[in-house]
Formats: sequence, structure tokens, C-alpha cells
Amino acid sequence: MEITPHIHAVMVPLGPTPDHFVYVYLVYGEHITLIDTGFNGSENLIYDYIRSTDRNPADIELLILTHSHPDHIGAAQAIRDLTGCEVAAHFLDVPAIEHIDPMLQKSPAPGVPPMVGGPVPIGRHLQDGNTIILGTGLTFEVIHTPGHTPGSISLLLREEMALFTGDTVQSPKRVPIYTDPVALVRSLRRLDAIQGVTYYLPSHDIPSSGDLTHFCLADSLNYIRRVHAAVEKAASAYPVSPDPKVLAGQVLAELGIPTTALPFITRTIHADITADRLDEVLDEE
Repeated sequence: MEITPHIHAVMVPLGPTPDHFVYVYLVYGEHITLIDTGFNGSENLIYDYIRSTDRNPADIELLILTHSHPDHIGAAQAIRDLTGCEVAAHFLDVPAIEHIDPMLQKSPAPGVPPMVGGPVPIGRHLQDGNTIILGTGLTFEVIHTPGHTPGSISLLLREEMALFTGDTVQSPKRVPIYTDPVALVRSLRRLDAIQGVTYYLPSHDIPSSGDLTHFCLADSLNYIRRVHAAVEKAASAYPVSPDPKVLAGQVLAELGIPTTALPFITRTIHADITADRLDEVLDEE
């Protein structure tokens, strides 16, 4: 899908149902910059799209990973091996990308490929405020937006005021996944302070015009409030703080999320329970 002549979005399926997907983005200039990859095997879908626009997959010069989760890095090794592109990520997530959890490289079921093809060396360690010059009058500003993972980043393509948010924005239609809700709240507010966004480009929601940016950021912040309230409600039935696994089913029911999300919500519940000053930060304006 062409967003602008420079920006293209490719929807990559993550499962058997239409609501499980991730968007990866291509920025076209003299060369191609790719943002995220989808699971292992998604490279073929990305290559097919590039060819459909009369470009060559070999034009990929830079791959930027917004964070270290398998649905964003799974095909990175294959893409780097084919194109020789440089791979960039925030330095806090580099260890998880270069030293992949062995479970992510095992087939989850007979005949199903592993989620991640393998580790990939990170040639460019990013940090907040870095500028990435694409060489065609296009410039990325790196915005460190931790909370989903320690090294999660968002990217602002200044010339087109296009905001790529990775998984920083937690859509109420999806399972909430974060490791630090306090950091995530502050990241959302930081993104909300950016004025003049023309294109809002998330990973797990539909790309849209900038008009919806602030609505989606506010919606995500309210979702974190709902999760926190659900955790507090479930925990109030216990004299001491229970194991997050004990609370998981109750929290999922409160949020109206299927129990298949149990492994993911447990980590989020633990982050909520152990967060310092979360109530105070949520109440800030």
C-alpha cells in the first residue's frame, strides 16, 4: 500500500485470522529503508511487494528494527543475508536481537517454521535523538519510547512528518504487552507532544492520517489505565500480592480478552504490580 511516493506499508500476517498482522514499512529513496520484518519467512512477501513497485529487493540498504520481539525481527537474518543491508536498533534491545532465545528458533508445531530465522548483528546502535540521513533529502529522527521493551523506538520522518510508532501504542483491540508501564505512559505523552503529524504509522493498527494520531495515543493511555484498574481489582481479593499467573484469568475476563492471551498478559500484570508510582504517573497531565 502506497502511503506517499516515499512511504509504503506491507501488511504481514501473523496467524490464521485477519486480525493478527504486523505492518512493515518501506521508505523509498535512491535506496530502500525497511522498518521491521514480520516473522521468519515474511521476507518473501516483502520482496514481492518491492518488485510490484518496480524496485529491487537488493535496493534495501538499511533495516531498522523498532524493538526485539519476534514479529518484528523474525526475517531480519534472511533479509540481511540477501541484501547485505546494515541493521540498526536501539542499544538496549541489541542483546536480545544478537543472542536470540533458542525457543524462538524452534518450530512451534510440526511443519510450522520458527518465528525467528536466527540472530543478526546490529551494525548501528541507536539512541534517543539520533538522526538517520537516508541520502535523498529524507531524515529520520530516532525517538526512544521505552515501555513495550527497554529499547523500543519510534521514528519521525521529518520531511513528511510521518510518525512510525512500532509497538509503543497499545491498541485496545489487542493484548496489552509491556515491561514498564511508567516508561510507556511517559513515551505516549512524549509522542503526543509532537505537533503537525501528517501520517500515523503503527505496527498493529491501520496506517492513517495524522488527524488520528492524538486520538490513538490518548486511547492507548486510557487502555493502560483500564489494565491497571483490572489488575488492582483482581489483586484486591488477596491478602498479599499474588503471583501474576493467578490474576491473569481474572484480568483477561475484565478486559474481555480471550484466555489464549494468558502467556502474554502475565508479563504485563507483573510489570503493573511491580511498577513504582504508576498511579501518580497516570494521574499526571
